[in-house]
Amino acid sequence: MRERSVCGPWRKGEGNLIRGPEHAECAVGGWAIVATFHTHPNIGMDFLQEPSETDKRGVREDANLKGALYIGEFVIANETIYLITPSGTIREIGTRAELLR
Repeated sequence: MRERSVCGPWRKGEGNLIRGPEHAECAVGGWAIVATFHTHPNIGMDFLQEPSETDKRGVREDANLKGALYIGEFVIANETIYLITPSGTIREIGTRAELLR
């Protein structure tokens, strides 16, 4: 695998569905996947800000996101940034304002 880091977008989701590229052995195009992310941009009262059960299950059950370097999936919500670890547990990383100034 290549040793440089790169950040690239996945295709835009459809509502609450994200279709990522092929990522066999936790890599895309020969580049190791270190982390993934998606947003929870909805700010209305009816919308979930923290990672959903579907979010957690998607990371936990994806056999191709188990690379040695993979730390998990960041969920960037309106107020808070969360990390879903490869085992599906949630860590609150900090506020969006602090981390993305």
